[in-house]
Amino acid sequence: MLRIFLAIVFLAIWLPSLMFAMTNISTAPPLEKTQSWKGPYHWKFQKRDVFMNGLRPELLLYGNIGTTSGPYPVVLRADLIEWLYASGRHRVKLGKVYATGLEDYPFVSDWDIEHDAGLHYAVGDARFNGLFIFALFFCLILPVLFVFWMLADEVTIDSPQERKRKQKAFEELVQAVEQRAKGDAHWLRKKTVTLALLGYLVVLGSILLMIPVGIGLGAAVVVLTGGNAAAAKLAFVLAIVPIGFAWHMAKSLLSGPFDYHGVEVTAQDCPALFALLEKICTKANGPMFKRVFIDNQLNASVTRSGGLLGFFGMGPVVLTLGLPLMQSQTQQQLAGVIGHEYGHVAAKDNAWSQWVYRVRNTWLTLDDRLRFEHLWYVLKLNRFYEWFMATFSAHSFALSRQCEYEADAFSARVAGKKAMAEALSSLVVYGERYEDIFWRDVWARSDKGEPIDHVRPYAQTATFFSTPADVQENITQALARKTGYNSTHPAISDRLSALGQPFQMPEPPGPTSAAGLLEPALARLTEHFDREWQEAAHGHWQQRQEERQHWQERYATLKEKPLADATDDELSELVSAASRFEDDLLFYQASQELYKRHPESAGAALNCIWYRLIIEKDEDQFTEMEAFLQKHPSYEGHVCRYAIDFLTKAGRREAAEAYIQRLEDHTYLSHAAEEERKIILSSDNYKPHDLSADAIDRLKAYFAEHPVVNQVYIAQKQVKYMVESPCYIVAYTLKPKIFATQKTTDEQTAAFIYQSGLPEDFIFIQADSVQGLTAKMKKLDGANIYKRA
Repeated sequence: MLRIFLAIVFLAIWLPSLMFAMTNISTAPPLEKTQSWKGPYHWKFQKRDVFMNGLRPELLLYGNIGTTSGPYPVVLRADLIEWLYASGRHRVKLGKVYATGLEDYPFVSDWDIEHDAGLHYAVGDARFNGLFIFALFFCLILPVLFVFWMLADEVTIDSPQERKRKQKAFEELVQAVEQRAKGDAHWLRKKTVTLALLGYLVVLGSILLMIPVGIGLGAAVVVLTGGNAAAAKLAFVLAIVPIGFAWHMAKSLLSGPFDYHGVEVTAQDCPALFALLEKICTKANGPMFKRVFIDNQLNASVTRSGGLLGFFGMGPVVLTLGLPLMQSQTQQQLAGVIGHEYGHVAAKDNAWSQWVYRVRNTWLTLDDRLRFEHLWYVLKLNRFYEWFMATFSAHSFALSRQCEYEADAFSARVAGKKAMAEALSSLVVYGERYEDIFWRDVWARSDKGEPIDHVRPYAQTATFFSTPADVQENITQALARKTGYNSTHPAISDRLSALGQPFQMPEPPGPTSAAGLLEPALARLTEHFDREWQEAAHGHWQQRQEERQHWQERYATLKEKPLADATDDELSELVSAASRFEDDLLFYQASQELYKRHPESAGAALNCIWYRLIIEKDEDQFTEMEAFLQKHPSYEGHVCRYAIDFLTKAGRREAAEAYIQRLEDHTYLSHAAEEERKIILSSDNYKPHDLSADAIDRLKAYFAEHPVVNQVYIAQKQVKYMVESPCYIVAYTLKPKIFATQKTTDEQTAAFIYQSGLPEDFIFIQADSVQGLTAKMKKLDGANIYKRA
């Protein structure tokens, strides 16, 4: 029925639009008033009609003119607008009529003369005006869009198998692209840029297509209905949908001003640093860095995203160096890092990469905004998107990886192979230790009750990096990693192999590059980052100390009590406390007692399995794990991680691979389930909720506190993936105050949603934002749990 209704609407708009187009073109000679014309005569309208002259519709107005011999019949050819408005209260004044004696136009009105004079453009014998061009385009494109609409794909959630297939196809395509690029390095760059341009053309073409369609739909409704107030509203709605679609797409092409992070330094602040940068740029025969920033990351980057040409990656060259990076490396190693980053600019990789990266982000943004809007499917852009992103992502991924190798080679020429190899080795050795050990130790000081004002992490990083430590495990793991598809950066073993350099254990930095290059600004920068961190971490630091004190007290109390005498709540608390204080045996004993009382408790059973496998090394737990997963399949990720941890530490890598594969499959399943629970489609089905009466009463009281909410429905969404985890829909309608602004309404709605305290498996959605959702909610028993009086 919907398709039949849409077909009727299409014909009601398209046929008059075609008539409008044809009445703005003429193959007859121009009308030129001559002395042989008789009149003017007063003209009286009688009726109107439509006549098909071949394939060309003729809109005819019938009437008569008064002559000395009595009424004389007259037939005028009319424009669509003139034809529509010929009678009624919106009647157009047609003026007087002339008898021309011409075969094509025996009678013409003042309007005919004026209209014919407006046909300024000519192709052969045909004369037409600008309205004809617009209307013809509208008439040609509207049937195409209508066919696309009728054949539009259904919006679906990719299955885990489909996600895995796409990832495998992506990896295979990257391999093929890299293999092809080995014989022709320039081919990859040209192909990627060509694909990027194709993406832009599709986006811009869609924008240009939707704007006239929107205007044409609105204009057609106004013309057909006579332009009353109701028609104007309908025209606006019809026009705003495609124009809004175009606006969404146009916004994805735009980006705000680039926001640099960190503290900017100048040659006056750090003369030694700028002398080193000048030396590198001179040796590379390239431009000097326009601006230099120091931030609080163990990283370095070069960007060209600012300025007028930043959109194309051609803005000023800006370097950002992390203070922790400079505190972990010698000047020679840092020169290798800067040489690598500058290599992207010198080889113009950075400009291309920035532009290609922006094109890719354009399509990712479009996907996020428009993937589940029907117009996206009308244009069949979903199919193009899947092909384009798979192809373009593979080529841009391979190009980015190629650029990394080229930047390494450039740095080797500028700073030396040894400096670049040592820089890479230093990042491997110190990078993971910094993220794991250093910050773990910083936050451990919170557990000891130390005030955050006494903690200055960035003043202590240099000491941390210069202190000898056992890093052999970090090195072994890093060198064992293979170049994969989660990052465009190759594995360090491949990068060192490309440089022709072995891994060398870097010496702990004595005089760090920060001490040698950032003076006299080092103390100011360190103080700035320490103060910035203290302000950002203060709330969490305080909360952590309060929680620690609470759990210490509970731990001391509960562990003295016999487990058999503890209540269920006390056992649950003891499990949490023992886990927090790494008391593995008490953690196991409390979980075991809880499991004896409640054999259905998945958490308690899983805790017991973990202890027996990881701590006691009991391999019989592999059988227990499989039996556990039969009852609780949603915990497969936890079980696989336990198995991988146990088998990897035991050196049984081949056995661990099977669990790695299972974990990967479970990850695809989790992603499908997560997307299924985040998105509400008109095709979704629901069943009554299973919430208790007390829970409903609490929710009603909460909803009553928010006057912007009018009605609330709650139901369970019927899901396909991980069905053991329920998904609840909270569909609400709003009734803002009469004079409330949209901003106020949005703020009140956000407060209603985010202050509810409901868990993540409750999805809030405005009921009228999904077609048919309200009707489905009304049919469910007990779904309408709240209605404002």
